[in-house]
Amino acid sequence: MDGLAWQAAFVSGLAEIDQEHQALLAMLQQLRSAIAAGATFSQVKSQLLACASETQRHFQHEETLMAAANHPLYLSHRAAHQNLLRDLSGVLEEVQEHPTKLTPETIEAIGNLVLRHIREEDLPMLYLLTHPEELARQQAAELTAENVF
Repeated sequence: MDGLAWQAAFVSGLAEIDQEHQALLAMLQQLRSAIAAGATFSQVKSQLLACASETQRHFQHEETLMAAANHPLYLSHRAAHQNLLRDLSGVLEEVQEHPTKLTPETIEAIGNLVLRHIREEDLPMLYLLTHPEELARQQAAELTAENVF
């Protein structure tokens, strides 16, 4: 089984976000396949940069949805995005300096970071966006906690 394949367990209930997640995974699969077939860094650089750009655009989309909903996890989720982008930027810098370090395993590792983010960060956040009654309950609990202190 392909470790970067879309799985039913990743479905959030928000189709537009699920489609973006699927597209990101497909981009990573294509990159990994190209590198496994012998493509060099210079040959896949534009694909790699497009994947990074799409990841940033996707994160901005999630953050916009969260801000509009006054999502209680907004700040922590935004921080998770910033951390993941920092990690991805580090990998990009590393392979730009040492192109031979761009291997199928490198792309697999990037994919694993993305998948972990989807499972551990996105799914709980998106659950609240797709369940307005739970979102309202969380918002009320957060306001109550702020007022106590």
